[in-house]
Amino acid sequence: MRVAEIAASIACVVACSAPNRGDVYVRAFAAAEAAESAGRFADAAARYDEAGSGAKVVRDRDHARYLAARNLARSGNYADAAARLRAIALASPPLEDSAEAANAIADMEITHGDGESARSADRSTSADVGWSALLDVATRFPSDGVSRRALRRYVAHEDDAHGAQASLDELTRLTPSLDRTELGETVAYEIALHKAVLGDDAGARDAFLAVAAKWPYPHGAFWDDSLFRASVLDQKLGRIDAAIADLERMLAERESSFFTGTYERPRYEPAMVRLCALARDALHDRPRARACFDRLYTDFTTSELRDDALWEESRLSRDDGDTNGACAKLATLAHDFPDSRYVPCAAAECPSIARPSKSGSPTECHAYIARFRLGAADPEEPSKPEERGEPHK
Repeated sequence: MRVAEIAASIACVVACSAPNRGDVYVRAFAAAEAAESAGRFADAAARYDEAGSGAKVVRDRDHARYLAARNLARSGNYADAAARLRAIALASPPLEDSAEAANAIADMEITHGDGESARSADRSTSADVGWSALLDVATRFPSDGVSRRALRRYVAHEDDAHGAQASLDELTRLTPSLDRTELGETVAYEIALHKAVLGDDAGARDAFLAVAAKWPYPHGAFWDDSLFRASVLDQKLGRIDAAIADLERMLAERESSFFTGTYERPRYEPAMVRLCALARDALHDRPRARACFDRLYTDFTTSELRDDALWEESRLSRDDGDTNGACAKLATLAHDFPDSRYVPCAAAECPSIARPSKSGSPTECHAYIARFRLGAADPEEPSKPEERGEPHK
């Protein structure tokens, strides 16, 4: 069969298998999207209602009704929007948009008050209802993507309103019911964060390691964060070998992608820097630190710290009296990174190194560079639990 015939056959299969969504639905939905893009939210709600009424596919009908409700809210009609969203949120069995609808209701209670609460003189009551509703989103829909966001937002509010200990107590209470759901990892990670904030260093370290063990690479969303934070706490507890082992355990899983995309986790590079700094500053093992910084330069080919790594490696060589080795590393630095801030310093250290002809680096070696040590300032645990960052998939 010729290529054109194959393409025609594929197109036919796709077209023939596509559902008949209804002409009314298609036209009304397109008009609704155009109105929404133009900021005409009341008109968009009406067009989404029209699309829902004309839909021949149940899923299309339900989603159009959800979008109509959301646009009513954006138009300022919170009372009608809340009534519609509540019907979607409470549908049994749940609809595809039930979790999002429940989250939207909670958000409206917090920020505006829905139709019932908005008429109340006590706006704080409406907000309290909204925060409770946000927790309900997480517990009712633990497998929906919106639940993690809802839970973490609720916990951050509890931190501000009642303190980290109250949040920790609530998270502990939630553990039995959520531990075996998709939210279990988030709850466990939040518990570890709160123990750290409350000063329970050993308990937090154990909790972070438990998260990494129960939800390992590659599926654990907080796996690398947990190992990194465990390393910080192990060092704080005077367990340098354990702090290094935490990082090596993480970096042992680092792998390359041969296709589009990357398997690189955000904590890999900071873990490598921290590993080198521990060898240099905690173990005072300069050969080990040099090898580590060389690994950062060699293996982390997309890192913006590769010139820093070469500079640190050259400085360690100088400290050991290996002037030739130090200058060799600085020559590589000047060649590979002609715009680096270290280029004028390299030329000052080693007269044999000429400034690259098209270098955009500073013309002089700044004094602060002599004081700078890559990785010397250890990252602290967050002073507030909300400084928790986001999970990585």
